[in-house]
Amino acid sequence: MSKCLKIVCCYFGPRRGIFNTPENMVDFIKEMMENEINMENGVHTDVVFVNNDIGDVAKNEFLNSFNNTPTKNGKIIIETRANKDGSFGAYYDMAFKYLSDYDYFFFCEDDVLIFRDYYIKEFIEHIDSDNNLGFVCLAPISILRGILPIHSGGGCGLTSKEKFLRINSIESVGNMLSSKSSGFIPNDYTYLQTLEIEFTNSFIRGGMSIENHPKFSPLCTNYSIHYGQRNYASIILSQGEKEYIYKVGF
Repeated sequence: MSKCLKIVCCYFGPRRGIFNTPENMVDFIKEMMENEINMENGVHTDVVFVNNDIGDVAKNEFLNSFNNTPTKNGKIIIETRANKDGSFGAYYDMAFKYLSDYDYFFFCEDDVLIFRDYYIKEFIEHIDSDNNLGFVCLAPISILRGILPIHSGGGCGLTSKEKFLRINSIESVGNMLSSKSSGFIPNDYTYLQTLEIEFTNSFIRGGMSIENHPKFSPLCTNYSIHYGQRNYASIILSQGEKEYIYKVGF
């Protein structure tokens, strides 16, 4: 029986946007936890919330209180790591840590709430339908060709263990993180953008494709308040109506 690990990176420090502050992130994660506990994923799915630790004892205790909470299809797991390399450091760390335990990995940021039942099952079915499909993206795919390499926003989406390993090893990821960090402050957004691009563009460089699920809109329900998504809205909406399955922030 297939098993999926959903990896959610949590960060309680300052953010560049105005929609999720360190204060309201606690309330948003409460909403996410309730959603994950009651979600029907269609396959065995554990959800690991990875705390990029900033040393806030109260918020750490709040997050740790959910450890081993049962869900419909598995359980909640809480992990804590050093606050470095943003969401993508957490994604890589958890994928390698749990590599032998799961067949699929779904990567997600802590201000992204996916509310549709069975979406994990549908993402798995789609990636398994094409051997050359490396990553099923949740958010819009960058189409600013010539400006930035093609990649998926936030690195949110699903891949299989086998396809993840086609392009990643502990050594290659370690070398990549080391080279990308040269000259950058480890958590500044210029550096983090390079990791965001690398995370899904690496599938393309490895000879595979990345794409959105054909049934679901890559836009969040509240895309109009998010600058990054507004840039793509007219193009995506012109391609026809699709089902909205997630929101970003309150």
